[in-house]
Amino acid sequence: MNRKLSMFIAVASVWSSLNFGVRASDEIAFDGGKPPQAQPGECWCLVELPPQYKTVTERVMVAPETCRVEPIPAVYETRSERVCVRPESKVCREIPAEYKTESYRVCVKDETCRKEKIPAVYEDRTEQVMVCGEKRERYTIPATFRTEEYQVCGSPARTEWRRSECAASDLAAHESKDSCYCLVAIPAKFETRTRQVCVTPERCAERVIPPVYKTVTKRVCVKPESEIRIPIPAVYEMRTKQVCVRKAEKTYDVIPAEFKTVERQVCVKQACERRIAVPARYEDRTREVCATPARKVWRQTVCQRGSADATPKHDSTHETASAN
Repeated sequence: MNRKLSMFIAVASVWSSLNFGVRASDEIAFDGGKPPQAQPGECWCLVELPPQYKTVTERVMVAPETCRVEPIPAVYETRSERVCVRPESKVCREIPAEYKTESYRVCVKDETCRKEKIPAVYEDRTEQVMVCGEKRERYTIPATFRTEEYQVCGSPARTEWRRSECAASDLAAHESKDSCYCLVAIPAKFETRTRQVCVTPERCAERVIPPVYKTVTKRVCVKPESEIRIPIPAVYEMRTKQVCVRKAEKTYDVIPAEFKTVERQVCVKQACERRIAVPARYEDRTREVCATPARKVWRQTVCQRGSADATPKHDSTHETASAN
């Protein structure tokens, strides 16, 4: 019964595909796997769709923009100018020096002096000479003490808890009394002691012993030895000498330069180049452009089932699907 039902469904599917064609909703883009929304009893084939092309017209640059160079020759003209044939020169002429005779005084012997010594003058004088200088002697003065009394605390003041017997008059009927304590203040105890107190500390004193002098007689120079200088005048004599009145000189005689007029070609305008722009050339060209590339899709189909197995209607499509 199930086999007959399957065959009826397959025949109905083939009849539907032959009469009504393939719907766009029955195609799914191929992503490497099987159609995800396939239902039981459906057949899907992998179909390769060829690319689609269109013709496009484009403007193409055949030759780029260039620049043509045209040379412009130089411009010359003939000009005359004055040229120095022989430059200015000078001829040297010497003028001798001039001299005259002059008299002058010359020191033959310099001024000198003669020395004479004067002996020193002495006298006897007495003076006090220190035999022993002043001395300072240090001695010690012993310290003095006195006896004084002072109080020393033998036991400091303190407080102490002591047991006390209290009457039980303030207790309730169900209460009982235990031990009682009182905090008692105990005063401090002092004792008298004696000690030696320094009234004047030990110190050092100093006494001065005056110096000892004696009278001494000695010979003293009242006027030291000296000398006097007696000048001897210088000796002079007259002499003559040649004195230059005017130094030797050189004078130059100027020979003027010589010139001549010559003609020559002068470049008025240098050779140059002129650049002429050549515009680029374009042309229209057509070419085929791929509008839609080749692709694969899953397409739902109706399979016809035989007595033994199910064989698809489109053999080539089914082989491609089976291979994938």
